[in-house]
Amino acid sequence: MYNKSKQHKPIYRRGNKMQNIEVLSDRPYFEPNTVKIIVHRGTHQGKFWNHTHPFFEFVYVLDGFSLHSHNGATSILTSGDLFAIYPGNVHSYTAAYNTNIFNILFYIDELGEMSKDVMKLPGIEWNPEKSKNAPLPIVNVELGERHAIVDLLRTMINERQEKKLGWELKLKSMLVSFLVTYSRLISDESRGDSSECDRRGYCGYIYAALKYIEDNYMRDISTIDIAKAAGLSPDYLTKQFKSVMSMTPVEYVRKFRIAKSMNLLRDTEMPIADIAAAAGFGDSGIFSRVFKQTTGDTPTSFRRE
Repeated sequence: MYNKSKQHKPIYRRGNKMQNIEVLSDRPYFEPNTVKIIVHRGTHQGKFWNHTHPFFEFVYVLDGFSLHSHNGATSILTSGDLFAIYPGNVHSYTAAYNTNIFNILFYIDELGEMSKDVMKLPGIEWNPEKSKNAPLPIVNVELGERHAIVDLLRTMINERQEKKLGWELKLKSMLVSFLVTYSRLISDESRGDSSECDRRGYCGYIYAALKYIEDNYMRDISTIDIAKAAGLSPDYLTKQFKSVMSMTPVEYVRKFRIAKSMNLLRDTEMPIADIAAAAGFGDSGIFSRVFKQTTGDTPTSFRRE
């Protein structure tokens, strides 16, 4: 999506550390003298540096997986994830592996009078100060709804490319439709039980597995342990988990631990051996090797950056 041409890179302070954060300008993304609403589709590989921008960005993950840092916290992105990056938020991608995404970039003022109503929608409200430290609200779109979102985003791309009569007006209306869909998804906090799935595509046993991993990642846990917590057989859990998360439970545990260690490396002065133990790696050598395989950096170089 992004043009990697040289742009201004100011120095920001986060906690006790200085960070290079690139401020992206409009020019590489928006055509001059047209509506500032655009959808890109692209593939992420490897790393994409810390950056921020003055426009809104929504990201929909088509497939693949990546570690994503937002306002200093790291999370795992998988197929079907949808989230918002507000103006001024700092984010970056690490360990992206064939991650195909749609980026929806826009200025809310392009919606004119409608922008006031749109900004009242749950999940769309934007407070510049609060959003700087707010967690990343990720929703995972239900399998049955993913096609509708992808079709809408592809149509938005085509409208801008073909520029037929009224294309700017149609682009605005489709952006409103997209934002309403996102608001409905982010507002739905219902959770299914072990036999029913919610509208985001997560079943009760997936939530049980994710909760178990979150509570026990610092221990030596296996697929058998996770499956027992979810009330399923290991083989069935692995199959269902992979269909939803695009990775096996073991792969997810490994990436979850790396995400936690990235947060500790960034935000604390803990020795690397202590971070390895806190993130669930029994040996600091194994931790360093897995960290480099996942992120492309050693823990020491990541902390220095």
